[in-house]
Order: sequence, then C-alpha cells, then structure tokens
Amino acid sequence: MSWLQLTLESDFESAEQLSELLEQFAAVSVSLSPVSNEKIFGQAIEKDSLLWQQTRIVALLHEDTDLDTLLVCLRNRVGADRIGRHEISILEDRDWVGEYRLGHGVKIFADRLCVCPSWCEIPKDDIATIILDPGLAFGTGTHETTAACLEWLAQSDLKEKSVIDYGCGSGILALAAVKLGAGKVYAVDIDPQALQASEENAKRNEITDQLVIAHPDDIQLPVVDVLLANVLLNPLQGLARHFADLVKPSGDLVLSGLLSTQAEECLEAYQSWFNMDQPVFKQEWSFLHGTRR
Repeated sequence: MSWLQLTLESDFESAEQLSELLEQFAAVSVSLSPVSNEKIFGQAIEKDSLLWQQTRIVALLHEDTDLDTLLVCLRNRVGADRIGRHEISILEDRDWVGEYRLGHGVKIFADRLCVCPSWCEIPKDDIATIILDPGLAFGTGTHETTAACLEWLAQSDLKEKSVIDYGCGSGILALAAVKLGAGKVYAVDIDPQALQASEENAKRNEITDQLVIAHPDDIQLPVVDVLLANVLLNPLQGLARHFADLVKPSGDLVLSGLLSTQAEECLEAYQSWFNMDQPVFKQEWSFLHGTRR
C-alpha cells in the first residue's frame, strides 16, 4: 500500500483552517512547520499570531484520495490566493513502527540513569532505570532541554532530598529523581494530559509512595531542596518569585526549556533570590542552574 503526501504553503491565518479541512477529508495526519524564519516561542512575534507568517502544511492521505477534488475544495473554502505552492508525492508503505522505534532507544545519563523504552532490553548494569515510551506529554529524554535536566540529576546527590518537578509533562524528571534516591518528589502540571501521563508512567515504574502528582492549584507545595522546571520563558519569568518561596536556602534551582537567546532575560528574573551560574548552551537551547540565597 502507498500513501499520498500533499504539501501546501499558506499564511498563518489560513494554515489552521486548512489543517482542519484536511482532517475532515480523512487525512491520516497533518503537520505544520515554518517556511518563514520567525520563532513562535517567547516574544519574537505578535502575541496573537499562533503560527508562522508563512506555514507549511503536510498531509498524509490514503492513496485513493481524489486530490483534484480536494484541492478545488480547499481553494474554494479558504481562497486560491491563500494557498501558495503545492506538491504531491507518493510514499511507499514501510515499517513505520519499526523505524520509529529505531529512533527511540536506550539513553544513559552520567552512567547512573537509564531511560529505556518498553521495546528495548533493560541494561544489565546496576543503574537506575526508567521504563518510558513516547506518549501524550512532553519528555522522553531525547530533547536537549530534558536531556540537560536528566544529566544534572544523574550527577547530583539526591539521597533523601525533596524535589519539585514544575511542569512535569510525562513525569520523566520526577521519576528520575525518585530512582536516584530522592525522599519525596512533587510533580505538578496545569495540563490534564500531562498529569495522566505522569500517573501512568509512575505506575509502570512501580513508583507511588515517594511521588505526589497534582495540578499546582490543588496542592500546597512545601519548601524543597531541589526545584526543576523545564518549561518556556514566559511562565519561568512569571514564576520567579513563587519558585524563590519554594526553594530552601542553599537549595538548587534548575531551569530549562529556554532558547539560547532567552538565557540572559531569564537570569535577570531570578538573580534577586538565587546565585545563578553561567548558562550552559546545547545547540539552540540553554540550561540554567542556581542556588537559593
């Protein structure tokens, strides 16, 4: 079986509508990516611009889809002038699951922590191991921001320490902290899917007693030894004072999810309460660490 791949270019005002229309025409998947250079994270564009000024829409369709009719319908709905170039290609069927799994293997951090998908063999070495598959929420250890936090955790002495994972996503950082000896760990997120994913991953790894998972509005968080937050710049800036209240004197603050160009701006928000180290850069991302005064 083969698949049809339809690639369109449009402006941000029409991209979302085109995506919805393609799904109505039974597209198997629809993805959006930038054609223009501006970033949608942080404050690089107008706050009400949810997509790139020029956006690429890629739809995967069944091979019997009538593309002539589909293109006419799309142009009638959004306007021919809203759709730039389009391209049609044929994709031969492959072992998509097998290829996906090949790209998500075992990851080792500082020779102390292993993140292992369920389809991989667990290393026989005496190493703290998390069983975790890609799922509903962000965080598998593949992204530079998550990997930087896991590397820091694996190099730290967490024995009996209290930890907050603020914006826990899949729960990977909270699970890692427990596996590395933390005494009590609090994983919070405002996204219900993240809380669901964290709970499922905690059960799979048989971690329950040391871990509390909750919406931040539903729990009175204690003052802790370590606070980790792998989120975006705007929430990190807004939470600076709150994080200062949650970290013990001489406690650790770990911030990630920041573009390299955003590091200094974030440092300024925290320097009133924390002694901040120099940023660590990895590709276009930055990692920050500080200790509470």
